[in-house]
Amino acid sequence: MIILKTKRYLSSITTCNPIILSFLCALVFFNKPVHAQESHNNSRTNIDSVFTELKVQLDKAEYNENRQAIINSHIKLGNFYERLGIENEAIKHYHNALEQHNQADTTAVYIGNKMSSIYLSLKQYKNATTYLTKSLAIAEQINFKKGTAICYGLLGSVAEKESNYELALKNQEESLAIFKTLSDSTGLAITYENIGSIYEDLEQYDPALNYFLKAKTYSKSIPSYIKINILNNIGDAHRKMMKPKEALPYSVLALQKSRAAKNTHQQASALKDLALIYADLDDYNTAFNYMLKYKELNEKQIESQNTELVSSLQILYEVEEREAQVKLLNTQHEVDTIRQNIILLSCTFLMLLLLGWFLYFRKRKKQQSKIQHYKNELLQANLDKKTQEEATLQREIDIKISALTNYSLHLSHKNKMISDISRTLTNIKDRNTVLIKSKLEALIKEINLDLSQEQEWTEFISYFEQINPHFFQRLKNAVTKELTPSELRLCMLLKLNLSSKDIASILRITPDSVRIARYRVRKKLPIDSKEDLQTFLLDL
Repeated sequence: MIILKTKRYLSSITTCNPIILSFLCALVFFNKPVHAQESHNNSRTNIDSVFTELKVQLDKAEYNENRQAIINSHIKLGNFYERLGIENEAIKHYHNALEQHNQADTTAVYIGNKMSSIYLSLKQYKNATTYLTKSLAIAEQINFKKGTAICYGLLGSVAEKESNYELALKNQEESLAIFKTLSDSTGLAITYENIGSIYEDLEQYDPALNYFLKAKTYSKSIPSYIKINILNNIGDAHRKMMKPKEALPYSVLALQKSRAAKNTHQQASALKDLALIYADLDDYNTAFNYMLKYKELNEKQIESQNTELVSSLQILYEVEEREAQVKLLNTQHEVDTIRQNIILLSCTFLMLLLLGWFLYFRKRKKQQSKIQHYKNELLQANLDKKTQEEATLQREIDIKISALTNYSLHLSHKNKMISDISRTLTNIKDRNTVLIKSKLEALIKEINLDLSQEQEWTEFISYFEQINPHFFQRLKNAVTKELTPSELRLCMLLKLNLSSKDIASILRITPDSVRIARYRVRKKLPIDSKEDLQTFLLDL
């Protein structure tokens, strides 16, 4: 009943479209095939043995620290996981191999191309392009032409998946040109087929078919799975060009060869193409039968892949679990050993620390006693030295003050004596003759001139500054109004603790003039009314 309804529906469709495939699949209702337990067990045993052998090789290489063997083992494990469809584990091992391999050679190109192929299948085009770019640079650097051609081919496939068909064709043409120089039949066949696929995506079926036929010319010297792909593509191109009769022989031949090669994936592809071809030929019964076979084979293939994948994952889990247990035991043993060593070292260190502290404290006590004794002696010596220095300085100050005072008194006496002489001569100048008068006048003039000279005051100030080096600066900072030279001399004489009488004699003024001068100086200084001017200057 289902078949009759299918025939009636298919007879109303003049041209085949993608809906036919999904429709035919939806009409197929049957039970899934029973698991072949024995086949599953054999497959699991085979995978287990291969995986175990590869792990043993890797462990041995790591134990012997054989870098090349480690790289080869990681590559083999990567290939093993890639075949099983466990892409993340495959990438991990390829990446480990690439980290160990730090040379720019064909191996680096091979690993990079394998990783990019996996990323391409996972639709991670950015990662695929990154590794392909690195591999291409290395291949061109070492002039590895075949590796360069493969890189360009894969870059073309990435561009095709990203719908960048112009770049895809450019890269595939680069790959094709290199394979031609190498006369590489397999490379040429694959590249021609890739270019045909690009034109097929662009729905340009004539050039696509042309490239598929060029690929077929190398069928004598290429692997069987490539031949089958090419036959399938030729048949599919004819079908899409609405030439189902021309497509039929190629799809039938592809089915025969895929059965002979026991390639279930290509068998399924051929069966699907035949179902679509017979649908285009309006032979819906045959189309439905082929679709049933395709569905059955596809489910068997998926079941087989899932079974193999589950077995692989289970083996991987068991191995990793065992490795984790071994690592855990080793870690616990290392922790116990470290803990014992730490305890032993801590006890030893504590004992040494106590012993060292005791010896250090004992030695330090002796040293401190000696140091204190030396310090006391040094302090006593410094004290004696300072006492002597202070006594010497005091003697020098006393001598200078005494000399300055004597100089001041001498200056006062000198000025008094000269003044007396000047007065006497003045009094007698009118009692003598004209000649005596002129000579006396010249003598008086010379004496007065000598009294007015500043040389002695300059010398006097120099002595004063040696005893009181910062007096004038402090006085300048203290006054509220600038002092005259005569007022500065008065302050200087007051600082020497001289009497008003002596000051009057030195300055050749009267004591009343000294009192007035003191009053004027007092007004220019910040002195309290009760404070004595001379006391202020002595403390300054």
